[in-house]
Amino acid sequence: MYKEARTCECGYTTNNTGNWSSHKKRCKSVSEANDKDARIASLEKQLEAKDRQIEELIKVAKKPRVVHNTTNKYVVEQNVNLYGRESIDHISPEQIQALLADPVNAVPQFIKLKHRKAPGGVNQNLRVPNQKRAIYQVVVPGEEGEKEWENKAKGEVLEQLYDVNSGVLEAEADEETRIGSEFLDHQDKVKSSASGEDGGRRYKEQLDKIHCVVSG
Repeated sequence: MYKEARTCECGYTTNNTGNWSSHKKRCKSVSEANDKDARIASLEKQLEAKDRQIEELIKVAKKPRVVHNTTNKYVVEQNVNLYGRESIDHISPEQIQALLADPVNAVPQFIKLKHRKAPGGVNQNLRVPNQKRAIYQVVVPGEEGEKEWENKAKGEVLEQLYDVNSGVLEAEADEETRIGSEFLDHQDKVKSSASGEDGGRRYKEQLDKIHCVVSG
């Protein structure tokens, strides 16, 4: 027996310990109170966890940001020429004649001299961002006078590179000389290959050589 009577929220009163124990097990008021206490405890734990997350976020936000001095892959130095408007003043007539003496490699090596060897990197307006993708990037006009990289299909760029640069070399080749005539003869064979002769083998070889120069 209890010294003082116990009273439940439902109004039940007893001094008997056994009766009180049995009543607590059956009484809905006691069950609901216990459930309420459990829910409150659970919510308090969730709030504590949320508070900890907020504190961590505040700490991260207050940390000074570190800006690495690296070139953004989309940013182009403004001294770089637009693709298709490269300068070739750094290539001497003697260098061009030396290229013509090696017809198979003349066009790819001219492209290398043009894009990779220009002083100050002014002609580095062509690149391969990912070897696993058939995509090239070239420098084009952007917004507000800025320059930016633009994706182009690999095949389209390679064909354009060959057409433009082979034309420059052909204009420098003198068919009255042995070197000039041999180069022009090779060019005729490549053009025939591009049209389907020899299954396109010579033309493809030229494009593969250009790709190696550009991606190297």
